[in-house]
Amino acid sequence: MAEPPPAPDAAHPPARDGVTLVVTEFVRSSRVREYEAWAADLHERLARQPGFVGVHVLRGQGGNLAEYVTLVRFASPEALGVWRASPEYASALRRLPEFTAGEVDYRESVGLEAWFDRPARPAAAPPFWKNVLLGFVGVYPLILLFTLLCRPLVQGWPWWAAILPSALLATVFLNWPVLPLLSRLLRGWLYPDQR
Repeated sequence: MAEPPPAPDAAHPPARDGVTLVVTEFVRSSRVREYEAWAADLHERLARQPGFVGVHVLRGQGGNLAEYVTLVRFASPEALGVWRASPEYASALRRLPEFTAGEVDYRESVGLEAWFDRPARPAAAPPFWKNVLLGFVGVYPLILLFTLLCRPLVQGWPWWAAILPSALLATVFLNWPVLPLLSRLLRGWLYPDQR
């Protein structure tokens, strides 16, 4: 990304009540170049905005997505509010979905918290085979248990009706509490990148 423009007025330090807008975006790899050109243009517009102090961009890579965390510093919450209400900002935001994948996270931070309280990186979904295996581990014992418990109730029923109570109970218990509990216990296996 192009270097952000310098603060417009270094002779006047920001007020103590300065505020930082923290923006986290996940950009599709195929659109990184266009995104960075768009961001450089936006930073040039920011440099002309009253109350703007500076901008800092952190970049990371997560699979097919480039992660950008942009910290935009303003001298006061009021100055940030004026920028966020401006037609230039609204115009820039209209183009943002062209580049990003998923939701963009916006937070306002005061002081140093912007550097230490970053939003968590969204976790990639586990592979299909892990989901299938987890579901099987959860549902098989439930089917055995409820088939055994429901046997006296369904004697003499047609075969297709006899499995309904155990299927219904197994589905309910699988969704809560069995799958949430298994997902928590096996989190390191499901999401190895987060360990």
